[in-house]
Amino acid sequence: MFSTVFKCKIIFTLICIALCNEPTKEDLKCFNDYETEMKCSLSSDHLQNCSGYELNITHPVLDMFKKNNTCIFERNPYSDNCECNITVEGFVATEIFNTTLLEGSNVLLYKTFMTSDFIKPKSPVLSVQKIENGNFNVTWKDQYEKSGLVPRHFFESLRINLTYGIKGGHKNISKTVPNTVRSFEIVAKNLQPNITYILTATMSTDYNDHSIPSDQSATVEFTTSSCPTECSLFCVFPSFDEEETN
Repeated sequence: MFSTVFKCKIIFTLICIALCNEPTKEDLKCFNDYETEMKCSLSSDHLQNCSGYELNITHPVLDMFKKNNTCIFERNPYSDNCECNITVEGFVATEIFNTTLLEGSNVLLYKTFMTSDFIKPKSPVLSVQKIENGNFNVTWKDQYEKSGLVPRHFFESLRINLTYGIKGGHKNISKTVPNTVRSFEIVAKNLQPNITYILTATMSTDYNDHSIPSDQSATVEFTTSSCPTECSLFCVFPSFDEEETN
């Protein structure tokens, strides 16, 4: 009897090793930048390595024929994810991408994506400059080619999500503005004097209700004056003609 139970445990363990460690649909995530790149990742605690996994991607081209791409997974050196990417010659919001995940010749799963649902915009590049009135003018580049494959209404769908706060602090201020305004002014009188602030941003699109923000931009810093320009005329300086009071 004990021998039979032991054999069953071994069989169960072998089955689990073969099946329990396989990636699921939830483990497979894909994003596109709505210009030329589609990137997919496998994230699972069960994945020991990325070798042997590949993703077959099929999508229509000009409604005439389907284009097939093979995406080979490799380990991301900065995370435990297996990642791969393909180049696409322009995206269409309603276009469907059919994916098949394989390990060798073994089909593990199928998953379908519609372009608009998995757009993850590029990260914006920030710049901040102090202007004459003492305020800080924030500008950004969305990193999309205006004369390229991306339609104008996509640019209009983008918004910038700015976050700034005292360097080393724990409280941040968030502001959201349309990408088309191209700049945002941070009012100096609302900031603490003689303090360094940090600023970051993400970008999102209403093509998918702003549900997928871009990766965070590189951080930029700016430092406020010891006395803001607006109050410079009212700054109190010590008078050497007055007697010092105790």
